[in-house]
Amino acid sequence: MRTATKKKRTGAGDDEVAEGGSLGLKQVQRRFTASGYDLSAHPAHVIRRAHQRATMCFQEVVSERNLTPTQMAALATIMKYGELSQNRLGRLTAMDPSTISIVVRKLLKLGLVVRSNAAHDQRLSMVRLTRKGVRYTLPLLTQSVEVGRRVLSPLTPDEQEIFLELLNKVAGTPVAEPETDD
Repeated sequence: MRTATKKKRTGAGDDEVAEGGSLGLKQVQRRFTASGYDLSAHPAHVIRRAHQRATMCFQEVVSERNLTPTQMAALATIMKYGELSQNRLGRLTAMDPSTISIVVRKLLKLGLVVRSNAAHDQRLSMVRLTRKGVRYTLPLLTQSVEVGRRVLSPLTPDEQEIFLELLNKVAGTPVAEPETDD
């Protein structure tokens, strides 16, 4: 009399495999092919590669500064709007509270920004550029524009416009520019 073979799960999404059994290489390859998975056409993979290229271009152009793209985004945003709350800075740069906190802490350490409590609400942490921050950031603006040119250089001007429009669509709602701090 034959006893029932125990089945075990080998991982999320795997078919149950009889204990002691395994899939052969050909079976694995057939299942892989049947899945339709293609790394070179996977949006997350292609976006990651584009992000790597953008980061490389940023580091090439801004190499003499020990600065990250997120820090640059924060500096440029503070320069554009003047003093603003750390919360608003995070929203304007599309950074979560934890990330913007780390970015501001680094900029404070570099002496590029100062932080203070809002006069109208002591719970609000306000951030503004120092004189050093202004002098540091001004030349970076044109360098950052150059980074954008390099990143998009493989595309025609029409393709660049379409690409940015589609990329913003994939990224979700455009970053809002709220009028007030909170």
